[in-house]
Amino acid sequence: MAEIIGCTSWERWESWLGGEKRYTTLPVLASLRLPEKGLLPESWEAMWLEAGPCSIVLESGKSGRYTYMGRRPAELLQGKGGHAEQLRLRTGEDGRPADYELVERFEAAPLEAVRRWMRGSEGPRLPAEEGPAWTGGIGGFWGYDIIRSIERLPELAEDDLGLPDYLFMRLDELWIVDRKERLLYASVHVPLAGQADAGAIRAAYDAAVIRAEEMLREWADWSASSGAAAELADSRRQLLEREGDGSAPPFADVPEGAASPFLKDRYMNAVRRIQDYIAAGDVFQVNLSLRQQCRTETSPEELYEWLRLINPSPYMGLLRTPAFQLVSASPELLVEMKDGRLATRPIAGTRRRGRTPEEDAAMERELRASEKETAEHIMLVDLERNDLGRVSSYGSVRVEELMAVERYSHVMHMASQVEGRLAEGLDAFDVISGVFPGGTITGAPKIRTMEIIEELEPVRRGPYTGSMGWIDYSGDMEFNIIIRTMAVVDGQVHIQAGAGIVIDSDPEREYKESISKARALWRAFQYAELHRAADAAPASDTN
Repeated sequence: MAEIIGCTSWERWESWLGGEKRYTTLPVLASLRLPEKGLLPESWEAMWLEAGPCSIVLESGKSGRYTYMGRRPAELLQGKGGHAEQLRLRTGEDGRPADYELVERFEAAPLEAVRRWMRGSEGPRLPAEEGPAWTGGIGGFWGYDIIRSIERLPELAEDDLGLPDYLFMRLDELWIVDRKERLLYASVHVPLAGQADAGAIRAAYDAAVIRAEEMLREWADWSASSGAAAELADSRRQLLEREGDGSAPPFADVPEGAASPFLKDRYMNAVRRIQDYIAAGDVFQVNLSLRQQCRTETSPEELYEWLRLINPSPYMGLLRTPAFQLVSASPELLVEMKDGRLATRPIAGTRRRGRTPEEDAAMERELRASEKETAEHIMLVDLERNDLGRVSSYGSVRVEELMAVERYSHVMHMASQVEGRLAEGLDAFDVISGVFPGGTITGAPKIRTMEIIEELEPVRRGPYTGSMGWIDYSGDMEFNIIIRTMAVVDGQVHIQAGAGIVIDSDPEREYKESISKARALWRAFQYAELHRAADAAPASDTN
C-alpha cells in the first residue's frame, strides 16, 4: 500500500471542540496518493463482494472531481407518502452485516422526516484544501412523487412499482477519490452528542484514526485482489472494440422482449392533448415521458459496469438495497449547495451525436440554430432562476453560463449554469422544497405541467426525475436529476425517458426522441446480456 500522507490532527479536533459552534460529530480523514493511471477502479466488482446489503457509489465520470463510495450504513430511513420507517443494521453471529431491523415508524412528510432524522447531527465544513465536500452524512434518493407532499396533485397514475418515495443511508464511513489532487481519502465521522469527558473524546479520535487507516488498507486489498475484475473490464472493452470494426452483433434501439405501459399511439395522442392545453393557454411546454421494461438475469452491478464504460456522465451512481437498485448515468445537476452558494444546471435541447467529427459539428450547429430548442431552453432557464430565487437572498441569482453544448456518448445537450446565495434562515431541505423537481423534466409552469403529467402518463414516475445525491453533516449537499437511469426491481429493468412538448412539436419525432434518449441505457443492457450469455456458454470442444 502507498504511504499515508495525511490525517486529520488532534489539534484540528481541538480547534473544532473549542470553537464557537458546538459540533455533535467530527471527521477524521486519512489520505494517500493514487497513481496517475487507475485513479478510479477499472471495475467495482471487488468492492461489491464486501459491501453488504446496502451501499452507494456516486461517481463523477471523466470530467468531475470527486467520487464517493459508502457501504454498510448503520441506519436507513425510507418512506411512502407521509409514512416513514427508520431501520438499523443488524449483524450476524459472525459479526458481518446481516439485514436491517425496524427501529421506529412515524408520520411525517418526506422532507420533514429526513430533516428530523438528521437533527442533532452537525459537523464542520472542510475548506477545499483540507478535503472533499462530503465527509459523512446521508446518501440516497428522492423519488419524483415526494412532490405530492409539497404541492397538491391529483392521484391518477398507477403506482405499479411500489418503491419507496425516498430512501437514505446514514454513512459515517466514506471512501473518496479526488481526481484533481490524485488522493484517496478514508473518512470516519465520530458522533459526540452528550460526550463531555476529554479522555473519552481523545480515545474516540484515536480509534477513528486507526479505523481510517484500516479503510485505506481495505481499499488497497480490493485493488490487489481485483485481477479478475480487471480481466472482466478488459473483456468488456474488447467487446466494444468489436462494435467499432463491425464484428459485434447489431443492437436494436430497444431490445426484443421489452414492453411499455405507454404504447406509441397513446403517447402521440398524449402529445396532441398537451398541444391542446398549450393552445388554450394552460402551459408553455410539458415533458412527457415513457417507461419501458425488460426481464434480466444480469446483476445491477454488471449493468452499472457497462453503463460507466459506455456512457460516462457527470453524475453517475449505483444505489444498492435488498429490494431494488438504481443504476444511473445522469448528466444533469438538480441543485448543489456549498457554504451557502447555490447552483443548478438545467439541460434542454438535444441532438444525436454525429458519426464523424464533421457530422458532429453539423449537429451542434443545427442545435444552436433551432429556434424551438433555443426558446425552450431560455424558458426553462427562467423557470430555474425563479425556483432558485425562492430560496436565495434578494438580487443574488445570476446566469453564469448560457447554452453551452455538452457531449455524451449518444447525444449532445444545451446546458446553462444558474447560481445564487442561500437566504438567511434556510437550510438544505428548504432548498430542495423550492427547486424540486427540476423544471427541465416537468415543463412550465411547473405545477400545471405536473397535473397534466399525472393525467397523461399511465404510471407514476417513481425514482425517475427524482434526485440522487448526498447531504453532509455540515448542511452542504449535491443532488442530480434521475434521468438516464435504470431501476432494477424483481428481475426487471425499467428505463424511462421523455421529450419536451411544445405547440409545434411533431408527435412522431417526440416519440422517437424519448426512445433516443434511452439508447445508451439499452445499449449497456444489451451488452451486459450478451456478455453474461457468453460467460455462461460452455467452452467449445476443439478436439
